[in-house]
Amino acid sequence: MRLMMRWGSVLLLILPMLTHAQSIRLTSGEYPPFISQHLPNQGPLTEIIVLAAEEANLDITFGYFLWHESMALAQQGQWNGTVGWAFTKERALDFIYSDAIYTESAVFFHRKDKAFNWSKPEDLAGLAVGVGLGYIDVNTLTRLQKSGIDVKLQEFETEEDQVHALLNNQIDIALGNKDVLLYIIKTTLSAEQARQLTYHPHPFRVTPLHVLFSRKIKQAYEHSRAFNKGLRRIKTDSRYKAVWNQFRRQKLPE
Repeated sequence: MRLMMRWGSVLLLILPMLTHAQSIRLTSGEYPPFISQHLPNQGPLTEIIVLAAEEANLDITFGYFLWHESMALAQQGQWNGTVGWAFTKERALDFIYSDAIYTESAVFFHRKDKAFNWSKPEDLAGLAVGVGLGYIDVNTLTRLQKSGIDVKLQEFETEEDQVHALLNNQIDIALGNKDVLLYIIKTTLSAEQARQLTYHPHPFRVTPLHVLFSRKIKQAYEHSRAFNKGLRRIKTDSRYKAVWNQFRRQKLPE
């Protein structure tokens, strides 16, 4: 009996250690209405990441930076990972990818007083295209340039800069997530300015986004595997769907 009591005492000491959540620090950029420190629950993608992490007994802390800084900090291992990136072979050298957390649609925005239509990459020849600094679109459009299509590429640190450049005729078209650029147009421009811009409905790409875990961190594989298990659980039950249903019930600008 005395031995059993001793083992019971040992288990009581060990149990909190076994159940203690592991802390993970993830970088992000501002990407409203999906990710932002200024949105309720920091946006639906952040909410999904937190729900999946809780299922995996992971305690997530977010840090907000410019997108290219977010990538660099995680790449160097100063933070555990970074949120909301598409897959590339180059990034896979530095990161372990989670399962997809969201699939985005990227389209071209243009001024209404400048006719724009496209169906194939060759239609972009001769146009100045604005994209986000460090985004996957930079690589894609650079490959078009190398293939002989004369795309004039301009990179911007923020979507706000991108939209204002389009409005001021510094670029011909702006490429980005449809809902994100609509949100920026609605919230940062006057009604008169917003009426001057529109988008082409044909997507340039439809791309899954992921959480990236830095290979510089020893526990990266363990964390990614645990996170994926949590993500699958909330996708199986109603929680993942509930987050998106709530998001879609909100009135987004069109």
